[in-house]
Amino acid sequence: MDIGIHGINGKMGRVLADTVFAAPSCRLSAASVREGHDWAGRRLCDIGTIDSPLKATSNLELLCQEAEVVIDFTHPDATLVLLPICQRRNRPMLIGTTGFNEEARRWIARAAADIPIVLAANTSLGVNVLMAASRLAARALASVDWDVEIFEMHHRRKVDAPSGTALRLGEEVAKVQQSNLKDRLRYPHERQRRSDEIGFSVARAGDVIGDHTVFFVNDHERIELTHRAQDRSIFARGALVAAQWLVEHPPGLYDMSDVLGFAGD
Repeated sequence: MDIGIHGINGKMGRVLADTVFAAPSCRLSAASVREGHDWAGRRLCDIGTIDSPLKATSNLELLCQEAEVVIDFTHPDATLVLLPICQRRNRPMLIGTTGFNEEARRWIARAAADIPIVLAANTSLGVNVLMAASRLAARALASVDWDVEIFEMHHRRKVDAPSGTALRLGEEVAKVQQSNLKDRLRYPHERQRRSDEIGFSVARAGDVIGDHTVFFVNDHERIELTHRAQDRSIFARGALVAAQWLVEHPPGLYDMSDVLGFAGD
């Protein structure tokens, strides 16, 4: 499988490159950087990323031309520049970028009518098991009796808060309980909470890759479901699983629950 990495100069881009390079069933066929970046036109082996003569490019048409599937962990603005090019060239996309607004999500959904897209708040297989476990708990525990709180911690450089993964966990809980997260979301905590709210707490410090905990709490007992990321390769390995899945499926907007067979659980 020929993989194109959008934004190979980013932290996740470099981890993806290492993971793709080490995977026997994958080949890194294209890698992009933003226009004017120092890496543009240079070989990856000369930059010190991986031992490959492949040159980084700022030409997104070329990125899509050379790739069988494109993986994107960049920024919402950069993703939306790439989106119509993948759409025009009929290239599946794995989008691991977070922080999209509602309008951007609608653009992605429209593009998915033409190409298969996995929009993943988190590509870690473990995190997606956490989501499935949270759905199971939310189905069993009525919101009128159990408070739901979601805590997340990331490195000091992360911009969006709460994280895309935390919000997705909240969406999954709300959906199972036949409600809308927008109506129940509580962030930050500046007043006494309502019993049906889904509260969020955020910490930013050091180089924490990503911790998420979903709490279900009543006056007598507490359930804590936790996932902690110990290195960024977990996201890259999950992204490759999703990329392989994508090339075998028709156009549509998917998520990691589809990839792992959890959809409908």
